[in-house]
Amino acid sequence: MKKNLLYGAMIALCAGCLASCSDDDDDPVIIDPAEGYDFFVLNQGSYYDQIEGSLTGVNTYTGTATQRLFQTANGRSIGSTPQTAIAYGSHIYIGVYESNTIEVVNRETLKSEKQISLASETGQMPRSIVANGSKLYISMYNGYVCRLDTASLAIDATVQVGPNPEIMAIRGNYLYVPNSDGMNHPSYGTTASKINLSTFTVEKTFEVGTNPTSFVSNGTDLFVLCMGDYDTIMSTIYKVGSDDSVTQIAEGTHMAIDGTTLYICNWPWWESAGAYSTYSTASGALSTWTPSKDVDSIAGIAANDGEVYISSYSLDGGYASYTIDGYVNRYTSDGNLASSYAAGVGPCCIFFN
Repeated sequence: MKKNLLYGAMIALCAGCLASCSDDDDDPVIIDPAEGYDFFVLNQGSYYDQIEGSLTGVNTYTGTATQRLFQTANGRSIGSTPQTAIAYGSHIYIGVYESNTIEVVNRETLKSEKQISLASETGQMPRSIVANGSKLYISMYNGYVCRLDTASLAIDATVQVGPNPEIMAIRGNYLYVPNSDGMNHPSYGTTASKINLSTFTVEKTFEVGTNPTSFVSNGTDLFVLCMGDYDTIMSTIYKVGSDDSVTQIAEGTHMAIDGTTLYICNWPWWESAGAYSTYSTASGALSTWTPSKDVDSIAGIAANDGEVYISSYSLDGGYASYTIDGYVNRYTSDGNLASSYAAGVGPCCIFFN
C-alpha cells in the first residue's frame, strides 16, 4: 500500500513517499498492504440536522471503507461540521468549523493527542489547512490565517487577510488565500491575499473573479476557483500567472490537480449532472474527461498518483440528501471506475495518507 504524505495546498494536492531504512542497510521493512488506509474522507455531517462529523478510512487493496474512525479511537465525536484535514508528519490535523477546534490526531492510532480551542477573537472557524516545512497554515473564516508550529503544537502567529478566507494553496514561498466574503451575500468578494511565508505578512492583495473559494497548485502552476453569484455570474476557474494576473481557463465548480493535469467538474446547483474536463499545464490544452459512471451529486474531488476521487451525496427523492451517508468513486486517469466506497454524511474533504 502506498503511504503518501501531503505537503501542499489542500486536500490531496501533492504527495511524497514514506520510506524506512537503517544504517546497516538491512532488508527493507515490508508493509502489509491489507493494513492501514490509503486515503481518508472527512465527512461534514449536517449542522442543521445536528449530525456531527466523522472520519472514514479507505484501504484500496482490500476494497474496504471503515466508518467513524475518530469516534471509535477516542470515544467521542470530532464535533460539528469539520471542513478540512491534512495528514502531515506523524499527525493528522482536522479543522472543525462550528466547534472552533483543531484536532491533532496520531497518524497510526488515530487518537487525539491535543484539541486546540479557537476561542480568541482572531482566528476562528477553520476552513483550510496547508503545510510547509515545520508549519501549518490555517485559514479562519472570520478573516485571519493562523500559523501552527508542528513541534510545539501551538499557534505562534496570526495575520489578518480579507473577509471569509477559504481554501488556500502554496506556490513557491507564497501562500495564496481566497477572500470569498461569503457571509456578505450577494456582494461577494473579488480579491485574494498573497502571504510571504518568510515574513508571514500579506505582501499583496490582488483582484481575481467573483466569490473566490479555492486555490490549487502543483508547486509551480496555480489556479483559483471563483464560484460567481450562483445566478448570473458563472463559476469560473482561472490560471494565476507569475505576476498574479488571472486568465480564464474554463467554467467549473470543482477542481483538483495531479502533476501537470488539472481535473475540472462543472456542476451548477441547478443541473442534474456534471460536465468534466482536464487542463494540461504543460500544453495549455483543455480536453473532455468522461467518468464511466458519474456520481449522484458531487460533494468533493481530489486527484493523486494518476487517479481521480469524486465524493458524492446520496439521493433522496431525486435530490441530494444532507442526512444520508454518501460515498466516494475512484477512477483511473482515463475515467474508468476502479471502485466505489461508502462514506459518511457530507463527504466533502478527501485527503491521502
